[in-house]
This record gives sequence, structure tokens and C-alpha cells, in this order.
Amino acid sequence: MDIARVDELDPFIDPFLPVYNSSISSSEMVHVLEQCRIAPPPGSVDDKYKYSLPLTFFDIPWLHFPPLKIFSFYEFSHPKAYFLDTIVPRIKHSLSLTLKHFFPLLGNLVFPTDGSIPEIRYKDGDSVSLTFAECSFDFDHLIGDQQRNDTDFHSLAPQISPTSTNFGIVPILAIQVTLFPNSGICIGFTFHHIADARAFHMFERLWAAIYKLGEATLESPGIVLPFYDRTVIKDPIGLRSTFWNHFGKIKHEGSTQPPPSTNNNVRATFIFRRAEVEGLRKWVISQIPDLQYVSSFTVICGYAWSCITKAGARILGDHEDAAVGENELENFAFTVDCRSLLDPPIPDAYFGNCLMGALATTKRMQLIQEDGFLAAVNSILKAMEERVRSKEGILQGVQNWVRDLKSINLTRLVAVVGAPRFDFYDVDFGLDLGRPKKFEVISRDKYILLSRCRANLEDFEVGLCFPKAKMDVFAEIFTDGCKGYLQNKSMSPRIQKPSRNFPHVSKL
Repeated sequence: MDIARVDELDPFIDPFLPVYNSSISSSEMVHVLEQCRIAPPPGSVDDKYKYSLPLTFFDIPWLHFPPLKIFSFYEFSHPKAYFLDTIVPRIKHSLSLTLKHFFPLLGNLVFPTDGSIPEIRYKDGDSVSLTFAECSFDFDHLIGDQQRNDTDFHSLAPQISPTSTNFGIVPILAIQVTLFPNSGICIGFTFHHIADARAFHMFERLWAAIYKLGEATLESPGIVLPFYDRTVIKDPIGLRSTFWNHFGKIKHEGSTQPPPSTNNNVRATFIFRRAEVEGLRKWVISQIPDLQYVSSFTVICGYAWSCITKAGARILGDHEDAAVGENELENFAFTVDCRSLLDPPIPDAYFGNCLMGALATTKRMQLIQEDGFLAAVNSILKAMEERVRSKEGILQGVQNWVRDLKSINLTRLVAVVGAPRFDFYDVDFGLDLGRPKKFEVISRDKYILLSRCRANLEDFEVGLCFPKAKMDVFAEIFTDGCKGYLQNKSMSPRIQKPSRNFPHVSKL
């Protein structure tokens, strides 16, 4: 749940097809072929890691979230026999070799009984749960951009079972590889947020490289191994204790999974192409005096946020939107990768969370009016200035973050998940699987899943999950509004710019 540098990327919208109307969900069509546990080769993990890894103040806010479910779909035009005889052994072997470099994923998140700050513990013999399954659901439907039932994805990632009945010891990672015979493979991860997207993506890329080329790939240029030294995270004002004093009082949700939707939630993907983002960017610059640059990240998130709010206002029956007044505050959350912004900077390969939140806030009335897009952009620019460009540094005022969090109405919060900088589609397993055809994330909260587009890396994908009625309205507003901004909007200035220009965008 992160932000990356977004420099020159851009929109348009794929038409929405009707939602797949099957009376049988994918969960009823999945059966397990094998369950096993994968450990690194004996003696291969450095001895200094066989005890514990402390959590920093960057990690603590994420402890009480339920695990994420992360899905990568790959085309695979081979029968079940080839999968079992060739792919399964290679997956096991390559995963074992990869895990010796990522010992935290093997271990457990341990909550001491005395209420002190949890830690990650690893010991010899720890392993990761790996499940192989088979599914007869329509693979091509799942990897499409059209509306798809949210519940069809849940059975493609494994459950994480606590090893202690009181959730005192919680496994960090479980993996499921699901075969769609002669069509595709889904690699599903269930993952506790002990590391951010940048760190987890490093694990995925190394696993794919070892699967493709063997352990010799570690000698290749561009291969990055994780950096674990927690002493590089300086905490002179005691943020670790401050955060734990708050978050330690929250009931830990352990292995609780985001429940399969019992309403009619659907997932859908919109494509923003370069020409459209450039058009929206130029229009924004023309409306804000003296603003010389606005990032694609700001343009895309601002536009999506305003469309989400307008769609909620139009769906009067929506339980969250029906009774909301026009002066209610709407919130948009994003995170900033702090690795290069700390003083001194820390290595890019740091494995853990290194994110700081930023919050854009504006009145609902401003977002639902015709040019709500512009109000959203201005609010995000202001939030970036306050967090990223502060003269006091990226951590300025963060000791007040817990207090500020308590004042936020979380039902009026939209967040962005994903990091285009990392390019989730560059996890290349080679000839058998290649690169993903679709990437999805299931999170508990309302969010925008933002990533580079699989078909053209100059474009963006924007993934959403809403009740079908709200998604239908959103699609209409999103498509028609984009065309309107590009074709018909006046070029006369509308609002004042923030106090500072942004030569480049924040890091997610």
C-alpha cells in the first residue's frame, strides 16, 4: 500500500461489459491438488537472522490490518500432467532457493504475552505454506477488465492459520498456485503487511528470476538482495513507543481474512492512456495560475477520487452515501516511500515498511460539482506539499499522526494501493509462464489499485471494487467526464494554485 515516483504516464477507458452472470462461483470450482511446506536449503540462512527482527515505527501502524490477498495471473496453455510433472517441482525448488534470502517471510509475527512490541522471529525449520490447486472457472474472464464478481477471487489465495489460539504467533506468508488447465495459472499470496510493496515486489522478482534462470541469476546485473539492518531507521523522538501506545490497544485481527462479499461487489479495471492523461494534465495546468507541472499520479488519482464521490452521491440507496451531507469531509489517503527522503537516506533494498501517510481532504460539495476533479487535484497537491516538501523533512509532525487519525471519518476515506514505479507486470517467470496477464489486490478498505498497464507500459490501470450499481454509475461518470474535459472544457483559470510547484511527483 504504497506510492512510487510517477513522472510521465497517461488515460482512456475500456468499455464496460456486463458482469459475468454465473450461478457457480470460482470457490465452488477449486479443489486442492497438494499442500506442502517449503523451507530454504538446510544451513543456508545466515546465523545472525535465526533469532528475531525488530519492528520499527514504520511497521507498527500496519500490524492490525488483516492480510492482503495478492494475485498474479499467467497464461499457461498446457495440460494438468505437464503442470504436475514439470511446473510444480520447479516452483518448489525455486521458492526454496529464494526464501533463504527472505527469512522474514518464513517466520512468524510474535505478540509477546506481556503486551510489549511484537517482533518477527525465525528459527531453523520454519517454512512457508504452499498449496497447489486446480480450478475449472473461466480464466479469460478473470483476467479481463470488465466487471467480475469479487467473490470469484477469494478462493485463489490461501488462508493463513495462526499457530496460537490467541493469535500470539501468526505466520506471515502463505502461497497458492492454481492451475486453469490449458488456460492459465494464478499465483495467490496471503501476506501480513510486515513489508511494503517495494520490498514484497523484490521477493517476487527474485523468485521469478531464479525459476527462470536458476540460482546463477544472483550473479546477474540488476539483481538486488534485501537489506535488513534496522539501525538505519533513526527514531530520536520515540515514534516507535508513541505508535505502539496507540496501536497496541487495538485488537489484533490475526489471520482474519477480508470476508467474501455477500452483496454484489464487482471488480473492474479502467485504462488511462498517455494521450488522455496529457490532455487532463494540460487542462489542470491551464486552470491553476502559475502551476508549471502536475504529475500523472495526481491527475489520475484526483480524477478517480472525484468520480467515486460523484457516483456515491448519485446512488442514494448506498448505505454509506445516502445520509452524507454536502459539507461532510471526504478524505484521500496515499503513502510516500521514505527510503530516499530520510536523513540520511537508506538503501533502496531495505526490506520492511518504509512508508509515511499523506491525506488530502476536501468538502464533499466541492468534489461532486462539475469541476470536482480540479478540487481533488488541488487537495492532493496541497497534501503532497505538506508531507513531501516540508522543510523540516518527511517525518515533520508525524508524532501527531495518531491524534489526526482519530479525527478522520473512515467511511469517507478512499486510498490508493499500488506502485507504478515497481511495475507489477515485470515479474517474468520465463518461457512456461512469462509475465503476468493480470494483477489484482484484495484489501479490506475502499481503494484504487494503481499500476502500469500490462498491454502498454506508458499507460495506467485503475482497478476498483464496488457494489455493481455504484460501479455502473462510476463507469458512466468516468468515461463521459474524461471525454468532456478533453473536448469541451474552457481553458480559463478557475482556482488558486498551491504555494509551491512540484518539479516531480511523490514516491508511492
